Amino acid sequence: MSCVTPLFSQPAHAERLFVPFMNKESQSNVIVSVSDFGSGQTCPDQFTNSLSNTNLFSLETQEEVRSAFSKYKLVTPTRGPSGTILVDSFKTNYQLKIYNKVVNSEEIISIFQYTNRDGRELIKYGSGLWAEYRNASNDGYNFSFNRTGVGTQLGFGEVKNNKPSGVFVRFEDMHPQGISWSPKDADFIDSRLSEYRQYTNGFVLGKFLMWNVNNGNLLIKAEYTAPYDWKKNLLQPK
Repeated sequence: MSCVTPLFSQPAHAERLFVPFMNKESQSNVIVSVSDFGSGQTCPDQFTNSLSNTNLFSLETQEEVRSAFSKYKLVTPTRGPSGTILVDSFKTNYQLKIYNKVVNSEEIISIFQYTNRDGRELIKYGSGLWAEYRNASNDGYNFSFNRTGVGTQLGFGEVKNNKPSGVFVRFEDMHPQGISWSPKDADFIDSRLSEYRQYTNGFVLGKFLMWNVNNGNLLIKAEYTAPYDWKKNLLQPK
């Protein structure tokens, strides 16, 4: 997708922009240059929302994300990724608060051990799928398939020493499944990047980008110049 940066002059005293769903008082070290949740603003080529964009992804990370797309599509509570054996599996109940409504949910948690290397997979099965891959040094990534209406959202985040470190991204499957949804039917050919964050040692540090996946426009473009606690400052729905 090609993007062209528009030419325009800024007002002498342009209003400061903020990330709207984060605590405003916490954003003293956040430089926001785009905050437009309408149709968005035309993006420059360097921020095109594609996994193949080398301004956003190293070649190694690109391959890791592509591998994860296919790796988790066929796993079940008793069958893990290729090269693993099941070592434990159990059910758990939890409560989730959504817009002041408490929802009771159940999930199956399965733990798989690799037989050909020192690594493990913890995979949760509920309304979607959540996976944690870790090696002996607690490096790896987190991965998720989430249902969004009739489609699927993929989440991927690099981890070092069991803390977010590297990129965290979300992609949208542009091939709706209909009423009957399953992770195994997710199709990420031509999927579009909807969110991108850079982490260091558990804190957001660097770029934060969001896109309108229908037109490729930027919704958010921000730079975090100091370590930022994302979970602590995220505003909760009322």
